[in-house]
Amino acid sequence: MKKAINSSLREKTALKWPALFRYFLVALQLLTVIPLNLKKELKPEDEDIANSTLFFPLVGLIIGGLLFFIYFIFNNFFSPEITSIFILGGWIYLTGALHLDGLADTIDGLSGGKDKEEMLNIMKDTHIGAKGTAGVVFLMLIKLFLIIKTISYPDLHSLIYAPVISRWAMVVGAYTIPYVREKGMGKFSLFISYPHIIGATLITIGVGVFLLGLFSLIIFTGVGGFFLIFSFYLKKKIRGFTGDTLGALCEMEEVVALLIASFG
Repeated sequence: MKKAINSSLREKTALKWPALFRYFLVALQLLTVIPLNLKKELKPEDEDIANSTLFFPLVGLIIGGLLFFIYFIFNNFFSPEITSIFILGGWIYLTGALHLDGLADTIDGLSGGKDKEEMLNIMKDTHIGAKGTAGVVFLMLIKLFLIIKTISYPDLHSLIYAPVISRWAMVVGAYTIPYVREKGMGKFSLFISYPHIIGATLITIGVGVFLLGLFSLIIFTGVGGFFLIFSFYLKKKIRGFTGDTLGALCEMEEVVALLIASFG
């Protein structure tokens, strides 16, 4: 019954071509700290949020472009190691550390709960536990060293592409497995349909081929494989996704993308 309802909602969601720029602004507001004054207040069940997922990879491209700008400024004055610290700091700031918060909550919940309900309650807790903190520090150290290697090579195209493909993974993740909470921002997933997935995928592949050539398809495959493994894991543990797990997926996929690119 629930699947039928979700299917009906997705069928009713239609991209309105005159509103495409608004969808882009909604995506920019959701995924970055860039200040925007949208006239309509966004709600979790708002179809505009679902429609904005079409532009998630494009917002990732903007983030990647800003990271390149940070590199361009600081690389003239500092070593790759110091420059990488500024890049990582800018990366965190641009997203308001939103995805890192989700990563910490996801680690705490999945590692500390005995069943689905307890895991979800732990994720909802505003306090971050020791495991969540350790997980964030560990992932940020890996990302920092990968950034150092990336800009020392230099392979700046993969630095730009990582935020693109990780946000594509968020869109596909929200579509593939159900949202497990009754309320919350993740309810927008009920409205995601094939046009959003296809559009976001085409943007991601197009940007990847432009930046990295056919090697981007290897990154795309690796990120897609990790997404499938993580999704099946979430399905088994909590029977779906939450906003926190989407943030965790984004952070981990950025590292996966940089890791694969480091072998290229």
